[in-house]
Amino acid sequence: MILVEDDEIVRREIASAMAGFPDMVLVGEASSARAGRALLAQSAVDLAIVDLNLTDGKAHALIAEAKDRAVQVLVLTVHDDDESIFEALRAGAAGYLLKQESHVALGSALCLLRDGGAPISPRIARRLLENFRAPCAATPEPAVSLTPRERELVELFAKGITYSEVADLLGLSLNTVRSHVRNLYEKLQVCSKAEAVARVMNRA
Repeated sequence: MILVEDDEIVRREIASAMAGFPDMVLVGEASSARAGRALLAQSAVDLAIVDLNLTDGKAHALIAEAKDRAVQVLVLTVHDDDESIFEALRAGAAGYLLKQESHVALGSALCLLRDGGAPISPRIARRLLENFRAPCAATPEPAVSLTPRERELVELFAKGITYSEVADLLGLSLNTVRSHVRNLYEKLQVCSKAEAVARVMNRA
């Protein structure tokens, strides 16, 4: 995991908080988008915490590059306006957390992000719902084609099986399971196992 944050005090606080999560290894820190891109190029990482406003400008290009490298980006910012939220999500951010959240929430958000979820601060989630809530009658959901493996995952999740148990049952690595789950979530436009199961069952 890398951390890109221009405020040195905040950066130290986050790095200190991450030390309390032994399964989250912080391999690099940067204060600018340029330095963040260098970290992406030099380090084999799967997660990134990125502030939106950095010393050399906005972080949207950095977020897009991270997405291209299959790095899951959690935006950590003070900005809760519509423009900041939607620009970050369009750039490829997989999660959006406000800095007012506790460090415990940050650790939980990173775990959710790593497992294929989309951690979003409650206030941001409400803004998204307000913007996307349709005033007209709902239209039928488009058909989604799942692979046999993705359907197998849904069936196992319906039984309450954990990621580790899925990996053992299918003879896969935990990272491979997480990769399948991320693809499944993206296809179904959901953020959790329960939502995935419900969405597939409703379409059956």
